[in-house]
Amino acid sequence: MRIPHYLIKAPSGVFHFRRRMPSALSRLLGRAVIKKSLQTRDMGRARDLALDLWRAYDELHAHVRMQGMAGDEWDIDALAASLKKKGKRYRLKANPDGSFEVEANGAEDHAHAKDMVESIGDMRKEAIVQAWMREQGFSLDSPTPLVATQNMPMPSQSQVLPPPVPAPVEPQAIERIDRAIDGWLADIASGTIPKTLVIKRLAITEFGKFFGMKRSVHEATRVEIGKWVSQLRAQGLATPTVVNKLSYLKGFLEWCKGKGFIDFPRNDSPASGHVVYKAREKRLRKKHGFKAFNDAQLKLLFAPQNIKRLSSEARLGTWMGLYMGARVSEVGQLALVDFSEVEGISCLRVTNEGDGQSTKNDFSNRTIPVHPELIRMGLLKRVERLRKMGETRLFPKVGKGAINGSGDWLSKAFARYVGLVLPKPDTGKLGFHSFRKTVIQTLQAAGVTAELRAAYAGHELDDEHHSSYGMDAPKPQILDAIKKLSYPVAPEADVFA
Repeated sequence: MRIPHYLIKAPSGVFHFRRRMPSALSRLLGRAVIKKSLQTRDMGRARDLALDLWRAYDELHAHVRMQGMAGDEWDIDALAASLKKKGKRYRLKANPDGSFEVEANGAEDHAHAKDMVESIGDMRKEAIVQAWMREQGFSLDSPTPLVATQNMPMPSQSQVLPPPVPAPVEPQAIERIDRAIDGWLADIASGTIPKTLVIKRLAITEFGKFFGMKRSVHEATRVEIGKWVSQLRAQGLATPTVVNKLSYLKGFLEWCKGKGFIDFPRNDSPASGHVVYKAREKRLRKKHGFKAFNDAQLKLLFAPQNIKRLSSEARLGTWMGLYMGARVSEVGQLALVDFSEVEGISCLRVTNEGDGQSTKNDFSNRTIPVHPELIRMGLLKRVERLRKMGETRLFPKVGKGAINGSGDWLSKAFARYVGLVLPKPDTGKLGFHSFRKTVIQTLQAAGVTAELRAAYAGHELDDEHHSSYGMDAPKPQILDAIKKLSYPVAPEADVFA
């Protein structure tokens, strides 16, 4: 059943009445839109209550217009009489403590007073009444509700007005974005590497400062986010940077949705759809990204007189990058327990299960054969030697928990080395990630299928055939495929034993 336009359903399931006020009532009540909780989750009941409120505001509007045309001043007693159309049979009295009393003569008038109170609600919430109370020096903080008195014995408060039932508080109405950011960061900290956590915190905090740190999360609409994106564009940020910031914001809003701070349709986050890669931008990104090494560059990088500039650990990591095509963090975080035999083949495991280990996504978790050239240079002998020494990591001198991940040391060392040995390319970049492109392109040129390449490099394929291969590709097939990696350089035997 379609929800009427004057009803709003909160994430808690409670219906609210919402109506935009005419200009006369907007000036009088001090608000352009009225929103009230109906304290029910039943749409039929909510519709009936909302229609009653709609008619009440229509009567109020008609009364205000009549008084405005007559030039009369605002009179609370006159309002009550007009709403009930019964004449003045009771008097509204303000007490020094800021509360109100209704004085009535007799049970019949008392009943009319009760109807009046229920019709107009708590007048202390109205802007004009609050202004009048301030002028008279009354307190606005007094919790005392409206009570009724009469010349006959004083009735109890429950006879005049039922005890107020506190309206359910919607979480998004009180959850400020600064508090939500703190909660989100605390929740994702354990599963996020320090570098990524810093990047995400900076991006979301940047949005929070633009949006307003003390505003409620549910006010973060598509329009507000669009204004932020326009500001990022005005700062000259590249499209990939804007896309990354929006992806972090999307993740934050999804977390807020799970907590009940904000609600939006599935797959329609307010942070999605703001930036679309154009064909030209895609070409430029590819042009200025990391480039694969060519044969001439590999000969310079692995020339004995050049590579000795790197430390022993960095030299081993560089050779592993050439034959594994792994991400630098995947190489730097390897533990000795990650080396084992599978189906009679020496393999190593890339995983996020160990202490200080992390991977980019689920497809990055993989077990792959150790390349024969790495075995020839003594990688497995080094693993056994370190185990006998009581070590647990392939690079024991490297600390865990670096802000840029476990491969930060290797990435920086190799970047400095590339700057010393190779000239800067005219376009694109050269770095450790270039090994990843080198391996994948070499396998592709050798006729290795996309499924086997993805299984070895830890890539996700979008086509339907990846489920047949992917992470479960047979190890003998992967081993036969990587034996096709052929380079104009070769390591010395047992150099790392």
